[in-house]
Amino acid sequence: MISIDRTISGLDERPVVGQLEELGIPRHHYGVVRAVQSWRRAAVPPDAAFALWMLRECVPDRGGLPRRREATAEDTGPTIRYMQLALAAGETMRTDPAIGHFAGWIMECQLEDGSLPANLGVAYGEVGTTARALRVLRQVEAADATRRMRNFLIGTSVEAAHGRAWSYAREEPTLVTGATSLAALALLEIDPHEALLPEVVTFLLDAQEPCGGWSEVPGHEATIHNTFNVVRFLQAARETGTAGSEIDDALARARAWFRRKIQRRPPRIVLDLAYALRLAAQLELTQSREVERLAMRLCRDRGRLLSPSSDLYAETEIAAIALLECSRHLDSLAAVLPCWQWRWSLPSVPPPFLCRTAYLYELLYGLFHARWWIRTVDYLVAASVIDRATGLLLGTIAALGFVDDFVTGALASTGMDARGIASIILVGGVIVLWLAVKCCASSSLLYAFRTSLWSLLAACLLTWLIYTPTDLAPGMLTIVGLRWLVIDVIAHTAGSSGLLNRLIPR
Repeated sequence: MISIDRTISGLDERPVVGQLEELGIPRHHYGVVRAVQSWRRAAVPPDAAFALWMLRECVPDRGGLPRRREATAEDTGPTIRYMQLALAAGETMRTDPAIGHFAGWIMECQLEDGSLPANLGVAYGEVGTTARALRVLRQVEAADATRRMRNFLIGTSVEAAHGRAWSYAREEPTLVTGATSLAALALLEIDPHEALLPEVVTFLLDAQEPCGGWSEVPGHEATIHNTFNVVRFLQAARETGTAGSEIDDALARARAWFRRKIQRRPPRIVLDLAYALRLAAQLELTQSREVERLAMRLCRDRGRLLSPSSDLYAETEIAAIALLECSRHLDSLAAVLPCWQWRWSLPSVPPPFLCRTAYLYELLYGLFHARWWIRTVDYLVAASVIDRATGLLLGTIAALGFVDDFVTGALASTGMDARGIASIILVGGVIVLWLAVKCCASSSLLYAFRTSLWSLLAACLLTWLIYTPTDLAPGMLTIVGLRWLVIDVIAHTAGSSGLLNRLIPR
């Protein structure tokens, strides 16, 4: 609402405070606006910033980051990936205390041989996990831990028929391209002149599939995930001079394979979409219209990526890293490109983890960007109008089923005899008991009765619409009272249980 063009860049510093006042937003929210402005200065797209925001809310007081909010950490992957994202966004241990907390926890998990296990409680370390941890710990100056990890990686390399490579762990005999690429990249960043790196380049070039991609185990179907790992290392090796022109043909074939892959069968799940974007950045294909469509598809899934119930490792973190890498690659290009400008747009609807009211209200806020509409929705939120209307509707529908023709016929046939008086006492007693329950919940008899007036009005209206000829007492009173009771119970239950949120999923 306070952005000129609905992007981060449109948050002009001067009119911000005045616009907050006009919209009735408290002044202490000005800090939130300043934080959003800092995203653009740090070149971090809103979707990546929102992901980091949500992840910080999931940081535990002790231990590593779990895959799911409120769960317990079972593996080291989410913690490593959080540090990777935070450091890539420009955070430091001073600006983000979670980085130091997680770095210490990773070092606690380090085994005696210097390796790091992928899953907690496992007695052996994994090459790929150790390599990824080494890359992030190098940036926080954990010298002893990184030295031991480097020694582990060098000591576990295996001589292959063509070059040198790694398996998943010491206990695994099968050489794989994923662990090999990750280990080689970590060693390359420490020392570009590491003696075994040229042999690793030889192995990876020999492992390329005829189609142009790479598979985890040479000879199998190529995947985007493994191709990204290999291409990222080869590109880094060329930049440092470790590899030369011999990789140009391999990268050209990989580029052609990737184009065919996303044209014939575009990836659809979050993990595949994220790695496709990361590979596109490595192959300098982010300007392609097909790649931009993949990015837009990934961002449209914001309701799941930024949901408190998301998989933090396989959805939230990897998607944010992919968007950040692509955005940084686009920013590095000399020409100002018309593509991908949407990446700086702020979402009309807040991410699910920031929604504090019924999601329907958030949809209403994003429907029109006019001040009169915002004030109207503010009133609807304050008065819970839609929640109450939904509860009354559900209660009225239930009353039609509970107080059906058989019940109304039986009550309408009663007179001022013992049966009629008993029905009045029974229905009236239950209504009084229900109002007492509501009074306990709200601590106010007046409030409990006032909130029931709409249910009474709905019961009278329903009785008038489907009128059954009978005397006012006891027939009409018991029919209206019974319908009032059913409608009010359903309406109150729907409102207090947040049923409106469940009817409209995020």
